[in-house]
Amino acid sequence: MTAAAWIVALLSAYPHLQHRACVVARAPQIAADADSAAARYAVPVGVLLAVAVLESHLGCAPRSGGCWGAPVSRTRRQTAGRADHAASALALGMRRCGSWPGAVRHFRFGVCHRGAHAGYGPDDVWRVRSRVEGAL
Repeated sequence: MTAAAWIVALLSAYPHLQHRACVVARAPQIAADADSAAARYAVPVGVLLAVAVLESHLGCAPRSGGCWGAPVSRTRRQTAGRADHAASALALGMRRCGSWPGAVRHFRFGVCHRGAHAGYGPDDVWRVRSRVEGAL
């Protein structure tokens, strides 16, 4: 599935998505960035986009600075990273943890296994992903 199709399904599945106007306006660039990053790092586009939705509404949350959830580097943690940075971080989590839920935990918490947590986790990513892909 392409990122463009995923975004169309996202907008259908979540008609009251926060920052919807920004997502619609930036959809072509978001889709191109997501497809490129997902392919480059062998990350399922649905996983990458679901994480980005939960992190920053695909970079559209005003305080996100356009970030997709991962900084540009470990030494520049306050500099917003884009799709490539998020996909790279998810791919690293997959290599270290051996599963996509583990990769999401690694992305969010820096560890492969974690019980209780604040904010979103792998279950939330899979809920978004299932709802969106069910709308395709």
